[in-house]
Amino acid sequence: MFRSEDGGATWIPDSLGLGSSRIWSLVQHPVSGVLYAGTEPANLYRKRPGATSWEPCSPLSALPRYREWTSPHPPHHEPRVRGIGLDPERPHVIAAAIEVGWIVLSRDGGETWENLTEGSEFDSHSVLFSPGQPEVLLSTSGHGFFRSDDGVHFRSFQEGLDRDYLSPLVMHPARPKTLYVYAARTPPPSWFNPEVGADGAFYRSDDQGGSWRRVGQTPFLQGGSWTACGDASDPETFCVGLTDGSVWLTRDGGEHFERILDGLGLVSVVSIPTRRS
Repeated sequence: MFRSEDGGATWIPDSLGLGSSRIWSLVQHPVSGVLYAGTEPANLYRKRPGATSWEPCSPLSALPRYREWTSPHPPHHEPRVRGIGLDPERPHVIAAAIEVGWIVLSRDGGETWENLTEGSEFDSHSVLFSPGQPEVLLSTSGHGFFRSDDGVHFRSFQEGLDRDYLSPLVMHPARPKTLYVYAARTPPPSWFNPEVGADGAFYRSDDQGGSWRRVGQTPFLQGGSWTACGDASDPETFCVGLTDGSVWLTRDGGEHFERILDGLGLVSVVSIPTRRS
């Protein structure tokens, strides 16, 4: 972990207290300012505002079904925290998507955890809370989209999705029932085989994931995606980075996409910074 205090011109090591250097997710709570990092092996760490080091949340290895968690990657096949979801209205509520190990939820800032396995996908990629609906959880995975309306039980919603290996979910900041996702027909490692590829496309839902439709005028794309983001100051913007080194952007809610960058190598993170007045 590194930190910059001058807009990225210089960087300072900031890993004190982290139990692993393999960091797969990093989010900051918009109200409390607490940072959460998810690692491989699967654990979460937090850093409070003004703190000089990270502190571990309670270990996920204490969960009863932790021994079932795994990863497709040798040699150790260790699970990882692929995505973290925070509830802006409840700072102590945290959800995390485990690849591979379903979803975990804490209602006390990471002091205790429960493993949400009922109906959720084992290979989870991202998880989000829905504003104003404290019990609704939305999740993407290696096998489609899942939603919980009670915070415990999940159901699969695949109508309109003809591809099921999904990128992180992006929620429209002004209309939280509008969701965006990039979906690949094949999982990695086929993305890196030029004869196969990801065969990916962009999708949108306007009913909180109940149904989906393909958007944009692009052909099916070679790269898969591990990263997507929105723009808090421009609700119609959705950005996706692909493993083929390209970055795609829509500014009109998905009606049209343009390739804004190419030749980057594998893109693992895209982010649009908050604009300051």
